[in-house]
Amino acid sequence: MERLEEFHRILAGGRADLHTACQIFDACETVDLESLIGTWRGEEFHTGHPLDGVLKKLNWYGKAFHDAENVDPLLFEGKHGDVFAVDPVPVMDKRKLIKAAGGKARMRMMEFRGRTTATMIYDNLPIHDHFRKVQDGLLFCMMDWKGDKQPYFFLLNKVK
Repeated sequence: MERLEEFHRILAGGRADLHTACQIFDACETVDLESLIGTWRGEEFHTGHPLDGVLKKLNWYGKAFHDAENVDPLLFEGKHGDVFAVDPVPVMDKRKLIKAAGGKARMRMMEFRGRTTATMIYDNLPIHDHFRKVQDGLLFCMMDWKGDKQPYFFLLNKVK
């Protein structure tokens, strides 16, 4: 019980060192593809990664999983509360937000860190987002970007 409380305290704080974040990720349950279907609100989890704080500044909303072949990997919220999908390539290239028509990623079950879990694969970037379940409606996620020195962590809360 004490370990679970500590786990939730760290997640609620939104930050940890890389080692602790990896331990939390590894302790979480795996996720199947069906449980991802829907819209999820994102929240950054800081570990000292260069992307920490970037998505929040851009008004990142989250992700939408329509089916295994169609995922909107980056949703942003406009000034008037409208939520729209964005092409991830210009965002990751540190250019600008360009609205996307249709999904720019897909989902597969993949082995990662010794366990098979739902993974989102970007269509045009060497990035895989791996998902683990903290509790119903809350995921702890690790972005694995080929060539990056450390993973980027974030949380997803189910909206609908």
